[in-house]
Amino acid sequence: MTQRNIDVMDIIVSKMAEGAKFSKALKLVYTKRKVCIPYNAKYRDVSLMDLGMGGRTTNSLFRGNLKTIGDVVSFCGDKKITDIVNLGKSSGVELFEAILDYCWAHMSKDERTEFLIDTVERNSEYIKADIV
Repeated sequence: MTQRNIDVMDIIVSKMAEGAKFSKALKLVYTKRKVCIPYNAKYRDVSLMDLGMGGRTTNSLFRGNLKTIGDVVSFCGDKKITDIVNLGKSSGVELFEAILDYCWAHMSKDERTEFLIDTVERNSEYIKADIV
């Protein structure tokens, strides 16, 4: 890992220590992001209602018969989330960030460390110029 990536990782961790959610901390340091959702089977049955999204996004997902994180993962295997009626790009981003933050909050310390390192290494080309 380069010193620049270590510096970015420190910024992300410090922003989260200040109370920022993981997805928000990433937005602060990257112009765009390539982030894998740290999904595994233990999150499959988590209701989308538990993710704290806005009513428009949640209602659109429910009308599209997506009620759990597992439903979203299955749906996205075949289609784009924006194929759901009334679910635009910003709602798709809201959903992605909500799932990301939920999964992050439920990872072990070791899982978080591994995921953070992977995320920083994947995104080294997208670091905002004014960060480091």
